[in-house]
Amino acid sequence: MKKRRLAAGVMAAVMAAGIVAGCSSTGAGAKGSQEEKVTIKVALWDYSNTEYYKTMFDAFTAKYPNITVEPVEFSADEYDNTVITQLGGKQDFDVVFTKGTPALSALVEQGHVLALDDLMGKDASFQKDAYSGLVDQLQLNGKTYGVPFRKDNNMIFYNKDLFDKAGVPYPEDGMTMGEYHELAAKMTSGTGNDKVYGAHVHTWPSNVSEFARRVEEFDVLDTDSYENLVPYYHEILAMQDEEVVQDYGMLKSSNIHYSGVFYNQQAAMLQIGTWFINMCVENVKDFNWGVCSLPNDKGIGNEAAIGGVTPVSIGAYAKHPEEAWTFINYICGEEGAEVLAKQGIVPGYNSDQVSQIFDDIPKTSPNAPEGLSKYIDIDKYVVEQRMDRLAKEIDNIYQEQHSAIMTKSVTVEDGLRKMAERVKEAQSK
Repeated sequence: MKKRRLAAGVMAAVMAAGIVAGCSSTGAGAKGSQEEKVTIKVALWDYSNTEYYKTMFDAFTAKYPNITVEPVEFSADEYDNTVITQLGGKQDFDVVFTKGTPALSALVEQGHVLALDDLMGKDASFQKDAYSGLVDQLQLNGKTYGVPFRKDNNMIFYNKDLFDKAGVPYPEDGMTMGEYHELAAKMTSGTGNDKVYGAHVHTWPSNVSEFARRVEEFDVLDTDSYENLVPYYHEILAMQDEEVVQDYGMLKSSNIHYSGVFYNQQAAMLQIGTWFINMCVENVKDFNWGVCSLPNDKGIGNEAAIGGVTPVSIGAYAKHPEEAWTFINYICGEEGAEVLAKQGIVPGYNSDQVSQIFDDIPKTSPNAPEGLSKYIDIDKYVVEQRMDRLAKEIDNIYQEQHSAIMTKSVTVEDGLRKMAERVKEAQSK
């Protein structure tokens, strides 16, 4: 982090020189904004019930008083489809939030967002190296279409009190899948309403694939890598058969949310993303909890992160792209990152201050673990799904085949073979 801070200092000095010379893109944009007031439209979801958006937007407006931010809120459940439809009608959104790389890929493929490379290149204040390589992972066809607003690292969350009561050592970094399975079996107890499951596997495909994706054994765009998921699916299905995790079909049909299972101490371990830190801080008051890195067949420890990213882009029909970039660089930069971190949300931007905020969480939430920053300030972040013109379509195929495998409608091998056939067919078009 010291090198990053030194680099940031150099960048700040260069930016200052650029402003004096009148050469900085952001400086020029800010100057232009002082001459005339503009309103930028920001497409997003959950604005009305997410306080940090309002905090961040108000802080931006205070810094740039001539840029008014107009949030355009859509339903979270249908956001991806809605924003594609809106932009298909050439709505003049200046800033567009997307839920992940499949959704952003679809917008790029349809020409609904702008490449940001020129704006990034001209803005000396933009610190590309502070995003753990994720800016490059938001490229398609050699151009960059988003800046990471949020990122997540999928981990194992565990209930320390349940482990202490059972006299079983806590989960730790570097576990193999077999060791994880064995630990879950040891932590399973009780029957009926009093049953405690050793682990909880949610219903998303990523709740299986990310064990392999973190160590880059699996890439949903590479059909040759699908066979590497075979042992992971067999392990999870064996855990399901032994009833150390709940049945996929029951979870799906009952629409059981993973959070309640953990809050109510019905599972000793839960594989989920770092957004759950915020949820635990707000909702877990009666037991102590901890985290560790995901297990894998190689027994690799906390050497890389795996998770989704929330990109922010400029709409292709924006009326104020320069001001939109000023906004994106602010909310995705150091100032916006600190607002997110104080809410227990992992920002796309890394800094010493962000790390310290997470390490300070136990001061106000004493049942939270110490040293959370080691699972956040990681040099290498592997994105769940790479940018691709077919990312959305392939994601839908995987959702369907995952469900078939987990309900045992097909064997693991046949399900993955069928997935490969369907993806190859899509890629050949």
